[in-house]
Amino acid sequence: MNINRNKILLILFSFMSTSIYTQNASKIFYSYLLELNNPSLAGLTEVSHLTLVSNQTYDLNKRSYGYENFLGTYFFEENNFFLGSKISSNHFSDIGLNSMSVDVSYTHKLKLSDQFFAKNITLYPHITASYSFPISLSDVLLEDEILSGSPSLDPLYQLNNSIGYLDFNAGFLLKNQNYMLGLTINNLRQANTATDEENIARISRSGDLIFGYQREFNSFGIFVLGSYFHRPSINKEITFSSFRLDQEFMFNSFRINVFEEFNMNTFQTGLRNIGLSLRYTLEEFDFGIGYRSPIGTNSFNNENSFEAFFRYNFDFLGFLSNKRWEDDSFF
Repeated sequence: MNINRNKILLILFSFMSTSIYTQNASKIFYSYLLELNNPSLAGLTEVSHLTLVSNQTYDLNKRSYGYENFLGTYFFEENNFFLGSKISSNHFSDIGLNSMSVDVSYTHKLKLSDQFFAKNITLYPHITASYSFPISLSDVLLEDEILSGSPSLDPLYQLNNSIGYLDFNAGFLLKNQNYMLGLTINNLRQANTATDEENIARISRSGDLIFGYQREFNSFGIFVLGSYFHRPSINKEITFSSFRLDQEFMFNSFRINVFEEFNMNTFQTGLRNIGLSLRYTLEEFDFGIGYRSPIGTNSFNNENSFEAFFRYNFDFLGFLSNKRWEDDSFF
């Protein structure tokens, strides 16, 4: 890799690391933008990139919320490690901007010995540091404040004193030519928000486990991904788990993905959402649009979501493939 490009990208990552981001995974392009949750999954393709993702979600009461993520990954091939950074913001139609944070990650590439493991297995562990900048309610104009011109009388408004905090995530990716396994543990140092430290410690942690399989045929390829998310419960009466199944069909530069989301929690059990996304690759550029729709009227949150993303790959491949990843670098 040439030295000038290394310098340019290091400057970009330094800038991003001092900017603002919140940890919020992509809902629709989850199977493609896996490193939003688990930065070690950058090891699937080993391609340096910059990506912008925008999501807008509407509920039955026509209220909306959404987020924007700006993330980048740079692969130092000579030293077998990745640097990643993310910038994002959450916003709600009721109150405007809600939270912002910055996230920086380190992922290492480690080829495992065939003497102890199956052949061609590669391990990518990662550690992520995130600093959150929550937006105080004092930055929001409430209705009575607008009408009266005086400070709001809302007690939550007066008591709110949001502060930032440092948090950590950790995880890994294992892959060979056909299979992949990823695990991430979130919020290793979640800030306490109540006096019951034991309950907060239990509810703040969450985990994501994913398993993927790919296969290439004569003129197309398939990629199947199963994703399980679990957040430990405060007590036996309240639980939250979810499962997602993605089926992606690859036709060289054009990809189509269908997914289903299932809830397994106190509020709803069974199929909750279905979705569809389309992705197109043009040389070093990737474009995508997607839509997610709820199933039934008994969903705890009955929402419709739209999402779009744009990616620039610094490593131009020069060829088209019907696989999600290869054994060699620069897929």
